[in-house]
Amino acid sequence: MEDLERLVAGRLRALDDAAPSAEAPPALLARVGHQVKARRRRRRITQSAAGLSLAAAVAVVAPPLLDSGDPSPTDPSVLAASEPADRRSGSALPSSPRPGAAGGLPRDLPSGKVLNAFGITSDGAVLGTGVGPRGRSDGVLWRADVSGLLTVPAPVAEPEGMYGASGSRNMTIWAQREGGGYQLMCRSGEGEPVRLGAGGIARRGGAAFHADRDVAVWTDKADGTVWAAHGCDAEPERLASGYAAGFAYPHAYVLSTDGRGRPTGEVQRVQVETGARQTRELPRGHLSPDALYAAGSGTFSVASGRTLTVYDTETWQAREVPEPLPRGEKAALTAGDGLVVYTAQNRDADRALVYETGSGQARVRDGEAYAKGEWLLTREGEAYRLTSTP
Repeated sequence: MEDLERLVAGRLRALDDAAPSAEAPPALLARVGHQVKARRRRRRITQSAAGLSLAAAVAVVAPPLLDSGDPSPTDPSVLAASEPADRRSGSALPSSPRPGAAGGLPRDLPSGKVLNAFGITSDGAVLGTGVGPRGRSDGVLWRADVSGLLTVPAPVAEPEGMYGASGSRNMTIWAQREGGGYQLMCRSGEGEPVRLGAGGIARRGGAAFHADRDVAVWTDKADGTVWAAHGCDAEPERLASGYAAGFAYPHAYVLSTDGRGRPTGEVQRVQVETGARQTRELPRGHLSPDALYAAGSGTFSVASGRTLTVYDTETWQAREVPEPLPRGEKAALTAGDGLVVYTAQNRDADRALVYETGSGQARVRDGEAYAKGEWLLTREGEAYRLTSTP
């Protein structure tokens, strides 16, 4: 228990910037007991993953991104909740750390690598892979539910050729290479991974699959059909023909395509529960092969070239962000409640543009950033910070 006691003391110092107080033990011990049980469960899972050596992955979101299956060398990172150095007074940017995250997450993983986040789920859990000093990935998909004092990343899967993942409270989905293509895999809780669909996943620069509120939405490569599943074991339901450009529950945004799979400019906004839909149009400049798309609460955004355009999904009124997008070798576009975030990745340094839809403020910051639901994940030097929107 000595290592556990040291960890508890370290977390309390991070939370209070002081030694643990005399009043802490009763409540703390109850929380520790719960967390120890969780750690034991995770240890059993972790032991089965030990000794793995795999390829890199990542995605919509941070080192590696969904537009490539190749690893992108990055500096190792660890989660924390320090105040951002470039925070602006009066900004509407989120400021509340996720409960339980103040002490950060342990940096070391059982694989001998360090956690390198590539995105967050709609409930604020962090998804990532292990990366070494030279950018080599351990090939394991890790998930960190940052809700407890002693929470540590737990291995979810060991997918071949993984290049991206998404998730929500009770669901984690990821791309797994099989044969000459990729299949969409899904895991609920501690259950066994299952395959969603059978036609493979279509890819078009950004994400071809999404998860929110335990609903998965993806594009079937075989026939260009967009499907939805309410849980890993649910029967998939056909939503539309085209490409799943974004999903923010309950609406999926589907780009209509022609016979060759090229977007026509038509966007269908489909309600996944009722099937109700609206049809909108995108200008040709927003249909380039390298365009990225993201759906948030009340917004659908397009990053094309160095321009970010945000559409109000009710009126379809477009707002072009005046701040040019940062340049990068790879990029990711994500959106949440009131935020749209573009991350540009480079070998030497990453930069992100964070745009507030309510105030219209945009700023470029050092390090990657990702938004989903009410959460914003930012990189602060050698750490990540998870905050909730106001």
